[in-house]
Amino acid sequence: MVKDDVYQRIRERTGSMSRAQKKIAAYIEHHPDAAPFLTAAKLAEKAGVGEATVVRFAVMLGFSGYTQMQQRLQEEMRQRVTTVERLDLAEDVYPEESRMAFEVMQDDMNNLQQTLNRLDAATFAEAVRRICGAREIKVVAFRSSHSLGYFLTFYLHLLLQNTELIDNSDTMFERLAGLEEEDLLIGIGFPRYTARTLQALQFSRSRGVPTLALTDSGASPLAGETDLCLFASSRLPSFVDSFTAPLSLVNGLLTAVGQTVKEQASQRLSKMEELWESEGIYHPGGE
Repeated sequence: MVKDDVYQRIRERTGSMSRAQKKIAAYIEHHPDAAPFLTAAKLAEKAGVGEATVVRFAVMLGFSGYTQMQQRLQEEMRQRVTTVERLDLAEDVYPEESRMAFEVMQDDMNNLQQTLNRLDAATFAEAVRRICGAREIKVVAFRSSHSLGYFLTFYLHLLLQNTELIDNSDTMFERLAGLEEEDLLIGIGFPRYTARTLQALQFSRSRGVPTLALTDSGASPLAGETDLCLFASSRLPSFVDSFTAPLSLVNGLLTAVGQTVKEQASQRLSKMEELWESEGIYHPGGE
């Protein structure tokens, strides 16, 4: 990763950006292969803003101008050249159906790299601290994001025994109403964002409940309605969402939480293992 890269600067300054600047940031984040080669005028056209706004955006990020920011984006782009070459090779060696699998996996690897580039260590550590310190945790994740919410809730509850997934939007507010300042709401949402997840964050914040969001970028509506936000890229040129990077981020959270509460978690898991064995939950040859 290029030191102090464009994505890191965007992440650090998202909170103070204007609406127009957030449009530029979102376009750069969602088009990492195209953005480095666009002129200021073309980037402005793609993002739906004025050219002068693009130039001011670059200066706001700490660059001398748009040219320097573009050069930095191109440096980061060069780090992925070898992967593009592998894709070209796949076109010659594999049939079209097989190439599709390679292309999707390559997009997933790019999403992982972008997520790694944008991950803020201090924000991640604070998220772990809040999860470990919460009395009660509710997770809101609807539609396709439900899979991430279920996975996170399953393991957090094993570790902490205080986590519940809200999977019914009709009773959502009733189940959120009991949360207080020592609790935590985790909202998970990726395009297309569900209105209910956004409403859950807004409702909880209005009642003084700490919130944590997992979403794709600073331009996400969830990012503006939470106390703390972690980003994972989910871009995929398909009708399905790519949750490879978001799931990796969730795995990172779970691992860090497990290390933080290692002693308590070990005791709980030992008891669970005894229960699982006595009830025959897992097949004896499944390890």
